[in-house]
Amino acid sequence: MTDILGTNDPDELKTIEDFYSKMGKLPDRFDFEENIPAELIEEFHRQQENGMILIPGGYFTYGIKQEDVPEKSFGWTDSVTEKKVWLPPFFIDKYPVTNEEYDDFVKDIKTQGSIFCHLSEPEDKDYTRNTYWDERFKPEHPVAGIDWYDAYAFARWKGKDLPSEFQWEKAARGEVGQIWPWGNEFNEKACNWSYQLFGRKHASLQEWRKDLLKVTSIYPSTLIREASNYEEYASPYGVVGMVGNHWEWTCSDWSTRRHISPAVGKNLLHSHHDDGVLKGGSFSSLPGLLYPSYRGRDALFCRHNEMGIRCVKNIPINLLRKAINKPLTNTAIY
Repeated sequence: MTDILGTNDPDELKTIEDFYSKMGKLPDRFDFEENIPAELIEEFHRQQENGMILIPGGYFTYGIKQEDVPEKSFGWTDSVTEKKVWLPPFFIDKYPVTNEEYDDFVKDIKTQGSIFCHLSEPEDKDYTRNTYWDERFKPEHPVAGIDWYDAYAFARWKGKDLPSEFQWEKAARGEVGQIWPWGNEFNEKACNWSYQLFGRKHASLQEWRKDLLKVTSIYPSTLIREASNYEEYASPYGVVGMVGNHWEWTCSDWSTRRHISPAVGKNLLHSHHDDGVLKGGSFSSLPGLLYPSYRGRDALFCRHNEMGIRCVKNIPINLLRKAINKPLTNTAIY
């Protein structure tokens, strides 16, 4: 029971017991270090994943101190306070998925049929991104205009997964949890944000919203940009373009921080009430939406021209369970 609950402290055990009595489940543990055999870790490290970067396992700083929140114009309280989270190693795409890559996926499943969809996605779903007909979104640009179900199916098609919000944030901020991928001070040249979109800084949210209402199918002429433009502002691990340009879908449920599991079968209707976590902000965002700790959210079926994806590769859950020979205690993993 100590292994399963992650503690033998009487006070902590009493807290867990009270939580279980009230909620009918054990509390989530994001900071528990799973005792994964070194040989399994070494075998995973030896994998050659083209276009991906290895993020080592271990603890990292998730969330942000209240005094470090760059701008408090938006709902920032969900990003505080700092917490220690433990994760096993994983690979993450160095760059976000491009329109060209995503369009290859759509072309393939239209020809071969889809076996990659989520069980609760809408029937007769068309995976075509909603930016396909907008000439401003070039083949080499990060893909945008996809919903969570599109992102989920694409990741499976590639033999990969969507990152959890924990994985995404670690890859963006490093172990010590610096505020931005490039450091602790905002750099207006380091990402594509509303300043690049409109050519000016906004003195108020009202000014910003007025400019957003001017956006049309032809104005501004440039929205998203190639991620490689921001190579020198990569994260501590070398992951590029994690802030600005486009929001990135994760596999995390906004309310629970656990992996999304939309309702299926009889409860299909209610699956549209789940919100997924989006990270990183977009080309229209202010700094208060851009910092990596900020937890964006949207319904799983919503598509905007600001939503994209990058993928991860994990040690399969069944191998982790077999290797430690007991249930997984750290719920940040699943």
